Amino acid sequence: MGEEKIDRLKGFRQFLPGEMNARRKVFGKLDRIAERYGFGHIETPSLEPMDLFLIKSGEELVEQTYSFEDKAGRKVTLIPEETPTRARMVKENKALSKPVKWYSSSKFWRYESTQKGRLREFRQFNYDIFGEDSVDADAEVLAVASEMLEELDIDHAAELRINDRRMLEGILSAYGIEDSEDILKVIDDKEKMSRQEFRDRLKDEGLSEENSRIVDEVTELSGSFSEVIPKLENLVPDAEESKNAFKRLVELKERLESYGVLENCIIDLSIIRGLAYYTGMVFEIFDTEGELRALCGGGRYDELIELFGGQPTPAVGFAAGDAVLEILMKREDVWPEEEVETDVYVLTVSESVKKEGIKLAQRLRDMDMSVETDIVGRNFGNQMDYANSINAENLIIVGERDLENGEVTVKDMVSGDEEQVGFESVEEYFSG
Repeated sequence: MGEEKIDRLKGFRQFLPGEMNARRKVFGKLDRIAERYGFGHIETPSLEPMDLFLIKSGEELVEQTYSFEDKAGRKVTLIPEETPTRARMVKENKALSKPVKWYSSSKFWRYESTQKGRLREFRQFNYDIFGEDSVDADAEVLAVASEMLEELDIDHAAELRINDRRMLEGILSAYGIEDSEDILKVIDDKEKMSRQEFRDRLKDEGLSEENSRIVDEVTELSGSFSEVIPKLENLVPDAEESKNAFKRLVELKERLESYGVLENCIIDLSIIRGLAYYTGMVFEIFDTEGELRALCGGGRYDELIELFGGQPTPAVGFAAGDAVLEILMKREDVWPEEEVETDVYVLTVSESVKKEGIKLAQRLRDMDMSVETDIVGRNFGNQMDYANSINAENLIIVGERDLENGEVTVKDMVSGDEEQVGFESVEEYFSG
């Protein structure tokens, strides 16, 4: 009977050690950014009751998930995003000190068509602040997002596009255009269409030719805060909510200046974020060449926790997916080298010195160094080849004659330099 071929599922990835080494470097940077801003690391369940996502996003999202009935007859879902879970956690932990600042790096699953930057299993980095409705919280989340671009060395290739849904809704309402969910979805997809296609889609949703033109022109408004704010001042109606949203945008400009990130932020009235639970400021990060889908997105969602029976709790945050970040970093040639890294390879020339070689390797591991030594009985030449294959920075040769003199040979694998080092002084050599 022939061997059965079982392929990896479409939309799911696997990573070898060298690839994981590169990913860990990137993920570590994102973790450190969050911790510098005082965000606490959380971990959430991978499986949740399906109702958790029906409450927030409805049937449409659930249809794109891995949902099923478990052995106890419960309808459950592999989580497609983390916001509902976080909302539940905040509701359950009433004694949390406010503001609550959480971050995580988790896997998510969505059963949808795969394409460039969109997979069925992916990792997402989430940053949220709960319990604070100030513009300062908005600015801090945006500062974290901007620092993410700087830390990953892609700030030259991506930009933060910011809008306020309440302000846009007020402007459209002043023209007699009601912002139905269908209209907002068309606006959310604007960057994927030509202007004529955009207007035609709006007309398909019931807008007149004139109103389609107005929506197109309003959502075309984009540029730096200094350029756009004077134009908005003439567009925003006198309605209190619209005026307050505009005032908050002006205050946000001042805060972003204080954080030193304003120059990488623009106002873009076409940014709407398709999910209906956003209540104010929204933003997305796009690559400046327009080749990729959004790197990340988020905004303010002040009413979500109430949907789960919790107390009114303002919230703001964002999520960034690993797939698009990796594509952009590779395009910009800033993705780390995908190779294994080893601090030291301990080469034992014969079985008679194997015991001392293992002891030496253990001493270096106690120094938190990455160390390998022979475990398969390779000869001298094959051990050298293996040391090169694992990118060992240093080679320690343990031989009978050197040991008789209380020494080992240490070789810098980059420069090729060698020197004799006392067997009992190897730690001092590497710590110095």
